[in-house]
Order: sequence, then C-alpha cells, then structure tokens
Amino acid sequence: MAYNFRNRNLLNTRGAYLGSSGSDSESQDDSDPDFLTPSRTPRRSTQNNTARAGGASSSRNLSGKRSRGNGEEHRRGRRERHRRRRKRKFSQVPQAQISRRTVLSWLIGLGVIEENEVVWYVAAQSGNILGEGKVNREGILCSCCSGQLTVEEFEVHSGRKTRKPYQHIYLAGSQVSLLDCQIEAWEDKEEEETRKLNNIQSASKAGDRNDDACMICADGGDLICCERCPSTFHPRCIFMEIIPQGDWLCPYCICKYCGNGNGNGNGLLMQCSQCEKQYHLRCGGEPLDLMNPPVVFCGSSCRKIYEGLHNLLGSQNELHDGLTWTLLQRTDEPFTGSYGEEEYKRIQCNSKIAVAWLVMNECFLSTIDRHTRTNIVQSIVYNRGSSVTRINYSGFYTAILEKNDEIISVASIRVHGKRLAEMPFIGTRGEYRRLGMAYVLENCIESTLCSLKVEKLVIPSVSQLTGMWMDKYFFSRVQEERLVKELSLYNTVMFPSSVVRLHKNLAMLPDLNLSPQENDGHF
Repeated sequence: MAYNFRNRNLLNTRGAYLGSSGSDSESQDDSDPDFLTPSRTPRRSTQNNTARAGGASSSRNLSGKRSRGNGEEHRRGRRERHRRRRKRKFSQVPQAQISRRTVLSWLIGLGVIEENEVVWYVAAQSGNILGEGKVNREGILCSCCSGQLTVEEFEVHSGRKTRKPYQHIYLAGSQVSLLDCQIEAWEDKEEEETRKLNNIQSASKAGDRNDDACMICADGGDLICCERCPSTFHPRCIFMEIIPQGDWLCPYCICKYCGNGNGNGNGLLMQCSQCEKQYHLRCGGEPLDLMNPPVVFCGSSCRKIYEGLHNLLGSQNELHDGLTWTLLQRTDEPFTGSYGEEEYKRIQCNSKIAVAWLVMNECFLSTIDRHTRTNIVQSIVYNRGSSVTRINYSGFYTAILEKNDEIISVASIRVHGKRLAEMPFIGTRGEYRRLGMAYVLENCIESTLCSLKVEKLVIPSVSQLTGMWMDKYFFSRVQEERLVKELSLYNTVMFPSSVVRLHKNLAMLPDLNLSPQENDGHF
C-alpha cells in the first residue's frame, strides 16, 4: 500500500530557536552583565586563627583530625556532612553576579564553598599544612605573600607539584578537599537535571511515537516516518522524488555500506561509536574488541578519530600569552574514590563542562527547540543523549580557552567521521571580545581536525556575521546541490532558514601539528 503522510504541525510554537555561531566580532550585548557579588558576612571558622603559612617544615598537620586511607565511603560521609553544613549556613550566589568563570567561582555560586573561606595545602603523606590562603572567584589569595594565585600556582607556591592541586587543597573548617567539593557540586540535584537523557515522548494527539519535526529542517508539516526509529523527514529535505510503497527506513537505520536494514541474511546492524552510523559487520567495520565491547567502529578512520579525540580529553595545551585550550566531554562513570590520574582528569572535565555552559549561556539567546522544549545549547555542552535522533547530542565535545584558570571562550564540536565535522556554537565572554580569543580557539580546533584527517568543517552563522566568517576565517556558503545532499545524510544541528550555513575544506589546510617538510604539497 502507498505510504500515508501524517500531518505533524505542532500547535505549541512557543520559544525561539535563535542560536548560531558567534565570535569575537559579535555586537550583541545580551550576555549577563558582570556584577560583583554583594559582600557577605563571613561565617565563624571552627578553627582558631592560625599563623601564616610556613615552608615544608611547618609543624602544623591534620593528623588525628582527618582519617586517611579509609576510601570512598569515608570521603562520601565527609562530603555529606559538609553538604548538610552548607545547607544550613550558605546560600547560592546568583550566577549572573559571578565576575569570573572559574571552577572556584562555580563552587562559590552553588554555595559549596564560601568566598574568602580559609584553605590549606596539605602534604599527601605527612598531613603537614604547607600553605594557607583564602579562596575567591579568581583563585586563592595567599596568606604569606598576599599574592593572587591560581589553584595550580598555589600548589607550586606551597612547595609541591603533583598536578592534582584540587586533591590536596582543603577547606580549613570542614577539612573537605576542593576535589570532594567538585564531586559534591557535580552530584547536586539541580546540576544533575542539566545532563539527564532527553527522553522525549510524542505528543498525545499524534497517536504514534515519531518525532514532530523534520530531521533535516526541524519544521513540522507533512512528514514521512521511519518504521524503526522516531525520525521523520520532509521528502524534499532528503531529495526523495518517489514516495516508497510500504515500510521505509531512514538513513540512520540502514547500513552505511549496503543500504539495507536488519535481516535479509545481512545480520544485525551495529552503530559506530564515532560517526553513529549503522553498518553490518559483513559489509565493513572493524572486528569487535571483546575487551571493550561497547565501543565499535565502522572503519579505521572512525577509530583513529575517536582515539585521537579521547587522548586529548582533559589535557591542557599551552599556547601563547598564558592561554591554554582543552577538549572536554562529560562522562557519567561512577567515581571510585581512588583519585587516580584518569579519575582526577574526569572530575576536572565535568567541572569545566559546568562552567563552559555558564559561559555559553552568557553568549547566546535562549535556544529552545519549539517542538520538544529542549534547551539546545545546554544539551550540546553537556553532550546529552536523547530518544529522538534529531536532538541526540551525545557525540559532542566542548573546547575551551582559558587564562589564569578562567574560561573565556567556548566552542562545541561534533565529528561525523572523516568527511565532516560541525561547530554549531562558539562564544567569547563579553570583556574578551574583539581580542582574537575565538580566532585562537577556532584555529586550535581546525588544527586538531586536520591532524585527524577530517575533511570538512560546517558552521551556522547569523546573516550579519556571515561576511566576517568568510573574510576572516575563509568559510564559504553551502550552495552546491552535491554538498547540500551530502549534509542531509548527517545528523547536524538544525537552525532556522534565516541562518546561513557555511563550510571550509580542511583537506586543503596545512596541519599545524606537522613540520613544513611533512606538510609539503599542502597550501
């Protein structure tokens, strides 16, 4: 029988989908103003006033006052006591009043720690107090020299260089480490809500489980529905000239190699962990890794991209003028309490993801999907998955640019295999705009994509910034029908028709990670 279209015009059209890539040249002033937090009465410390920090020979220590080696159960109990204490004494600081976007300002904003609270740097083995200061939004004010230091500088100033400063800096009152404070903030119920799976239920009047919006243009209307997943499409958006008879499977429910679905002697479909396309093992893909079964790849190029990106996660890359850039991605692996290198890095990644969202929220107007009421930018920064393919953002990474622990520029990227990557959002805090910060971060992203052999980068742009992206960043309009058809095969973030789609051919760019000899032959 002929396929029956279902009209999916949604009655609820509230909310605007206004997000697009920004830059240093943005003229919008819609970001939250930087206010100073009103002064708060400092709470009475549970410790007597202590002498200023000495050197490594200081006789002060926490032995007998905090248990050591009791594992995650003891640390969890200490965090819980600290949580109850702060609920009684602390109140949250409105995030709009935070003047610096650092991990410490995030903790202060949530009320996990209090501004000007005394902290100690504690030696791991002896428990000796090697440094003392007061924590604030910008870092730590050292008690011995009155210097304003970053968290890592405070560790070095205390005579240590473990590269895990949050693990060894303790609140003097509760004797809870800053690392435990990060975990407490991450496990906060309000924070947890920002990263839950977007489990979208179909509208009650629809009578089926399919999405109310086209996968390609995000509009409603007469849509053709996939029989296997909730995705729906306008036939014109996928260049469908003849309406199929009987059941139809969308491009995301068929093998990327043979074009067939499950069965028919082809075996089950696997989903590539990088490009998220489906494939039959007999048609292509790499052999299953029995040591790491959830991670599978449709080919060696996707495996190399996946491994390359994951090797970069959480590692700060030093640039010029004290700038660093880091690639982040939220992970939900449970904390073991071992605080090894990987777990420590994961805690830092998650904390900076939360701060990156606050920066993005300053830079962009509300970006609410009018069909599902999903906050698009927030979901992308937290790489939230979804039961609806169109708003499944689990494959996104967040790139940040920092200076003195402050996150000043943020970009979101997703790599759809070797052919295509997208960067739907990039934003810089107001006071750092027109200083080239977004340009620096975008160059770092391009260099990384080039080193991974990704061929093309696609971005959206509001019309008033299109010229800037084309002149300064050398992007071109997506106009060729061949390219438009190719993009329809990927689950890229959709914007209103007024937003201009731009692309850049990365295959013609030099790989900045290679020497000039190795780059020979490239422009």
